[in-house]
Amino acid sequence: MDRLKAIEIFISVCKEKNFSKVATKFDISTTMVSKYVNFLEKEVNIKLLNRSTRGQNITEAGEVYLNKAKALQKQYRDLVLSMDDFTKEPEGLINVNAPHNFGTHVLTTIIADFLEANPAIRIDLTLSDSLTDVVLDNYDIVFRVGDLKDASYISKRVFSQQLIFCASPKYLKTNGPPKNITDLENHHFLGFKPWFDSSNFKKEFRIDLLHLQTSRFISNNGSALKNAALKGIGIILQPYHLLEESIQSGELIRVLEGCQPKVRNVHLLYADKKQPLKVRKFIDFVSENLTN
Repeated sequence: MDRLKAIEIFISVCKEKNFSKVATKFDISTTMVSKYVNFLEKEVNIKLLNRSTRGQNITEAGEVYLNKAKALQKQYRDLVLSMDDFTKEPEGLINVNAPHNFGTHVLTTIIADFLEANPAIRIDLTLSDSLTDVVLDNYDIVFRVGDLKDASYISKRVFSQQLIFCASPKYLKTNGPPKNITDLENHHFLGFKPWFDSSNFKKEFRIDLLHLQTSRFISNNGSALKNAALKGIGIILQPYHLLEESIQSGELIRVLEGCQPKVRNVHLLYADKKQPLKVRKFIDFVSENLTN
């Protein structure tokens, strides 16, 4: 039985506390997950997990084993990384996480150019506006918009994003433009759902002035809000790069130009300075080619 894979599965079981989730992650059966754990327990001749129909708990010996297993896993990854520079060209999969709007309208084009220049590399891009952990969620690279809280990770500013207020000519003809930010209470504002909870935007801007709780239409997708704004449903606050074409065509008109939030930086995050060649290539490519 593959000892390194057994260790990786054991670490994952301790994190997920659920055999079924681990089985799905590794594309094996729950019975096979149990066999890998049993293999390790027989090897050290001690119980690492207490298992029952209600779940599993790590034993005292298991805690010690887990800590040393994590260290061993890192050593092995470092060993693999040290061989990367001897490879003629970077190859393999890069797992990337980015917010919906930025990922769809900015990052995807950069990724396409990167893949064209590096045919042996594959990228798995997950779009999510939830706060994501680089290590715990198994990403190589995470993009974040706004102020950072993860000082433990390495970050690099790669882009800046300006949110702007817009509405359609139809809406403005019916309702008139808002006179100032407090006048939004007399208007229909289209609410961006991530601002309600996980986003750090509420620490950077007084979102109470947007009256999100009474929004006629809310969505977790900026493109959906844009389409609603184009139909004259209400006022939108979204990144300029999402609205630019509609503004230039006259389908949307900027309002409250002096009241927009401050420019928000987009950072690229990764866990460790020691990264595989494929990841280093991607970081360098994004830094060189991602421009406002």
